[in-house]
Amino acid sequence: MPATTIDPKKIMLPAFRIPSITGYNRLEATPRTSDLDQGLAAQVRDPLWMLTRQWQFGEFQGEDAGSPISAVILGEHTAIDRMSLGGNSPIPYDPSIPLETTVEKESLKDSLYLAVQIARYFLKLMQSQSLNPVYLTRLNAAYPLTYAIDPNDKDGLQLDLAVQTTLFDGCAMWRDVQTVEGTGTKFSSWLQAQGIPAPDQATLVTLAGNLSDWYARTYTQAAPGQTNPAWKSSQLEYQFELASPPASGASPASGASPASGAQKVLTADQFYGGHLDWYSFDLDSQGSMPLQPEPPNPTPVVENLVSFIPAPVSFKGMPNPRLWMMEDSQTDFGKIDTSPTGLLHLLLAEFGLIYGNDWFMLPYPLNVNTLCEIKGLVVTDVFGEHVLVNPAGSGANNDWQSWALYRQTDVNPNAPDNHLFYLAPSVTGSLENNPLEEVNFLRDEAAEMVWAVENRVPSQAGKGVSGNLIALNNTTPPPFVPAGTASIRYILGTTVPFNWIPFIPVHMAGSDTEIRFQRAAMPGAKGALGQVISETPAPYYINEEELPRAGIIVQRALNRTRWLQGATFLWMGRFKETGTGEGSSNLQFDQISPIPTTS
Repeated sequence: MPATTIDPKKIMLPAFRIPSITGYNRLEATPRTSDLDQGLAAQVRDPLWMLTRQWQFGEFQGEDAGSPISAVILGEHTAIDRMSLGGNSPIPYDPSIPLETTVEKESLKDSLYLAVQIARYFLKLMQSQSLNPVYLTRLNAAYPLTYAIDPNDKDGLQLDLAVQTTLFDGCAMWRDVQTVEGTGTKFSSWLQAQGIPAPDQATLVTLAGNLSDWYARTYTQAAPGQTNPAWKSSQLEYQFELASPPASGASPASGASPASGAQKVLTADQFYGGHLDWYSFDLDSQGSMPLQPEPPNPTPVVENLVSFIPAPVSFKGMPNPRLWMMEDSQTDFGKIDTSPTGLLHLLLAEFGLIYGNDWFMLPYPLNVNTLCEIKGLVVTDVFGEHVLVNPAGSGANNDWQSWALYRQTDVNPNAPDNHLFYLAPSVTGSLENNPLEEVNFLRDEAAEMVWAVENRVPSQAGKGVSGNLIALNNTTPPPFVPAGTASIRYILGTTVPFNWIPFIPVHMAGSDTEIRFQRAAMPGAKGALGQVISETPAPYYINEEELPRAGIIVQRALNRTRWLQGATFLWMGRFKETGTGEGSSNLQFDQISPIPTTS
């Protein structure tokens, strides 16, 4: 039987013959008045209207969640009681001093300015007691001002000229006040040798004690004549460690295994100076730091169980939960300048606009110098359910997907999970003086070395002056006399300013590929003018990886802060920052230059 052929045009033809018109009608309310105040008031006398508005805002979409009504937090608090500066033997830590001050402080070097300051204060004490002015003359003769001042240090020369015959060396006198001789100090022995009456001797000894107290109260510094043990000159940064007391019955000194968690050791091996906070420390769960001897009554571990009412998190531009409440428009999440790949911006907008009212804050007060670990957080909602909230980042420390904030990272990759947070006794703000010293470590690829350029050096007047000014060479080289009728001359090498200290590359011990930089000296140079370069005895090495192509700038300056109970601290510290790039000294060797002819 043959197949039937169907023409599609005949089938669709009746549909095209019947015309149709589709119309849409919109239901709109007819207002009785042009005043919108009553409609905007959102009155509740019409329950059906309120139900429809709730449905319109999506409030009938059920969620398996309840608002938190209370939270209970269990924390474990451990106090830090010991520290080690630069890998040296552990010492007890005093939390009454800011941590930055303890780490950065260094002894002040004798200078004309410091000697005059101490002498003027002691003279003020003598005048308050109306002592015989002849005693000042004897002090000037016993402690003369004999400080070597660079001829280019104009401020230092002027200060020396002003006080040379009127004041004595306060630094030398202060050392005699501290030095014990016989039954008294070296200063009291000098008073007896001067034949001063006994009442005046007793008064001067008392004033010397007041001077010593004032000096210790004014300057917080390391032991006199000692460098800062926390500063590592080869890395140009501070290194130190903090630790808690050993757990009861697990003293490291008794041979307990460090892996048992007997102590919590915090390391800070890359502190550049400035502000210390929780992110400056890493946890070393395998470390230990015993004191010799251990204190008899160490601070115990304290469990802190507290209950809070969760408070909603609020921020600018947050959508208001109430009907007809307008936002303050201080933050417009709809105008975020981003791209389809800007995931972080999109997540921030989603958090602010959709989930902003799902975040709550719990204040958890801590005392400074406390190492805290949150053991548990139980949240109770309005339905009476109790939910245990685990810390973020729980799991193996070597899991690359694990991420947490405000937690000390363990330096051991296979260490057990921890949730420790250290509230350091650090300053919230400090005043920093103009740099007393500034050294710019820059690479010179043409000369294949590193230069430590002393941009600022200490002046005997107590402030920093330009290193280029102090490095000026006022001596005129002898005129060049050619031999015979030679038209050229050979130059062994050029020179650089005195404030350019060379660091030449040398091989690491036992390696043919790794290098480090060793301090050297130019022929006829004065040597380092500041303390950053000169305080380290030879040989002085700097690790190659510490000096990038951008260079490094190290500054020394006085810092002052106000601490607990109004106490003030003034100390000399250092700060390291990124440099300004490479440089060139124009140092050249084995040069042939023409001899200018004279007509």
